[in-house]
Amino acid sequence: MKQTLLVIGYGNMAKAILTHNDFIASHFNVFLTGRDLQKAKDCIAQCGIEAQIYTPQYLDSKPVLDIQDSVVLLCTKPKGLDSFIFQGKAQYVYSVLAGVGIETLEKWLQSCHIVRLMPNIAAFSKNSATAFYHKSYTQQADSKINAEILAFLESFGKAVSVDNEALIESSIATSGSSIAFLALIAESLIDAGILEGLTHAQSQELVKQTFLGFATELATKSPNELKYAISSPGGTTIRGLAILEELGVRGAFIKAAHTAVEHARDSKK
Repeated sequence: MKQTLLVIGYGNMAKAILTHNDFIASHFNVFLTGRDLQKAKDCIAQCGIEAQIYTPQYLDSKPVLDIQDSVVLLCTKPKGLDSFIFQGKAQYVYSVLAGVGIETLEKWLQSCHIVRLMPNIAAFSKNSATAFYHKSYTQQADSKINAEILAFLESFGKAVSVDNEALIESSIATSGSSIAFLALIAESLIDAGILEGLTHAQSQELVKQTFLGFATELATKSPNELKYAISSPGGTTIRGLAILEELGVRGAFIKAAHTAVEHARDSKK
């Protein structure tokens, strides 16, 4: 028998998790809701998601959401929780809200289990790198609960459990924001190819395949191994790497990632 999955929010992360997700389609009756039901309808139509619209009742101009015995996926903006009134007790609450800790979630809604997760946009291709932290309010066996959580999270990529909630914000550095940083690298390499005489189409195709090859090689090799496998003594690659070190590219990326993490941590205060 399928469970009820109530998805609150219809932005990019909700779309990424739900689109072409065979596990969710086969295990859940999906309902989508938010402050603007037309946007929820548009989300379903645009992404071909197997879902229905959840039409709430209203109290003091706020939507009232019945979450009793449901699985809830929170995909609103971080400050969007106060737009809703939650009634009942969910089985699971999965929250992608950056900077919104479990202590805050507990003030707004009740659940047997609360899972904070930090996925990334690669959930669209079911290749998200997702850090997660789980807090349980029941006496159920951890092994069974962990298996259920992993099955849900790994329906859209690879999930990594952390034993400290603060590390959810830390994972913004490694995976939450990093695809945007990698996109900047990709753009730079495409431009470099054009500077050296390739067409935009040629350069873009070569860079895309390079990223695909890099990801495949990184699955079995360390970054250090890959770097030195390409860098011949006195050769072209090591000279290019020397320029990147001279310009502080490594430090710039670390600082950018740290700034993103600190912003999420500050929003919790």
